Amino acid sequence: MSSDLKSVLESIVLNDYLSLAVVTAVGYDYILNFSREIEYVWRKPWTWVSTIFVVLRYIGLCWIMTVALTDSTFVPGPPEAYVHSFILK
Repeated sequence: MSSDLKSVLESIVLNDYLSLAVVTAVGYDYILNFSREIEYVWRKPWTWVSTIFVVLRYIGLCWIMTVALTDSTFVPGPPEAYVHSFILK
């Protein structure tokens, strides 16, 4: 295996680990703060601030999870085949 290909594969693996770390950290934060969110947002009178908070919170959650998971190579198969598919394009 050439050093260029090895470098690309190492970068892909690092990207996968970082994507998984982001998904884990964001998911953990949402789980930890969900009880507070229910107490301070959902059980209080609904205001425009509550609406902005909920919209931004859940759009942000969807966005970060989508970006983290689609930018990773969580696909079956050997990573060499994945890299060659990009190099040959």
